Amino acid sequence: MQCDSLKRRIFSLNTCDVVILGGGPAGCATALSLRSHFPSLNLVLLEVSAYDKPRVGEVLPAIARPLLTHLGIWEGFEAEQFRAVHSQSAAWGQPSLIENHFLYSARGAGWHLARTRFDQFLVEQVAQRGVEVRLQTRLVSITQPNSTPNQLWHLHLCDHTQLQTCFIVDATGRRATFARQMGGRLLVFDHLTAFVHFFTITNNPSPGTVIEAFRDGWWYTALLENCRVVACLTDSDIARKLGLKDRDRWLALLQQTSWIQAIVKDGVPQGEVLVRPANSTRLDQVYGDHWLAVGDAASAYDPLSSQGITKALRLGIFAGYAIGDQLSKGDTAGLSKYASLVQREFEYYRQAHMQYSTQEQRWSQSQFWRRRHERFQA
Repeated sequence: MQCDSLKRRIFSLNTCDVVILGGGPAGCATALSLRSHFPSLNLVLLEVSAYDKPRVGEVLPAIARPLLTHLGIWEGFEAEQFRAVHSQSAAWGQPSLIENHFLYSARGAGWHLARTRFDQFLVEQVAQRGVEVRLQTRLVSITQPNSTPNQLWHLHLCDHTQLQTCFIVDATGRRATFARQMGGRLLVFDHLTAFVHFFTITNNPSPGTVIEAFRDGWWYTALLENCRVVACLTDSDIARKLGLKDRDRWLALLQQTSWIQAIVKDGVPQGEVLVRPANSTRLDQVYGDHWLAVGDAASAYDPLSSQGITKALRLGIFAGYAIGDQLSKGDTAGLSKYASLVQREFEYYRQAHMQYSTQEQRWSQSQFWRRRHERFQA
């Protein structure tokens, strides 16, 4: 049953059933799932940004369509007219570029996302369904409920307001800020980091995504709406030796690639190099007493898998079921099933990722590739 105190104070502006920390795909999918299946619950979504800075994570595979449909936002997504991606090419395990055309896939083409606009689209869909969305709102501190029945979490926000809620969703990304505060331990499997640059595009841009392995990691490029994103991915300690935070050294290393540099040769680099974590992580505990972690806060994948956004949407859907069952029925079985799902999917991902890494043997003695090959053999 819902908290008795919530029933008494349902119209209070500072009291709600669920607070979602984070307005990315995972947080928004959780909100949409809850709103669809448990419409009586009162939800608030807090997002620290105003969606005014570049976000990384650009490819949405076709497998995401049934998830968007399930969330009731497919038609809205279609109306956004994101650029279709029909193929992916990779120089992986061999020097030549091998193209995988999605024409031969049963699910068809995917999409190149302008990620900031995609996340804005999601949060707008959430707001249109009656969820209160607060942008540029950061959690400052929180008071955990005591053992007395029907106690609420007390959240203190950066605008000096407070919220009270029965349940908290951590959708803060790889930081898993709230879950770690609650005692969740982050299991870190590697230290992959993305060093990202944006380029102006030419009049005749190459439309597909391209991946190119090199001695110390791999490169990636994709076409967005008005620019091209290029990323160099390697382990953080190797990146320090290469000086990848420095734009000139990043560009110099780009010139050593065979395929990526040819694709962006007429483009002009914009701004500075962005640094983003891209490693594989998982929380040892994805839920607790009236809280749950979702998306990258629960488990984070190497972007090579192209599963980050679809995983966030899928887990958000299941999280919504589990949370709603606890709050509306007092049934916690869904939370346990959700935790099992997160762990099971992560193990499947790890096996696939390690097997794919072993396909690249050209630099098997380099530090980057040796780490991945030894991990698979162990």
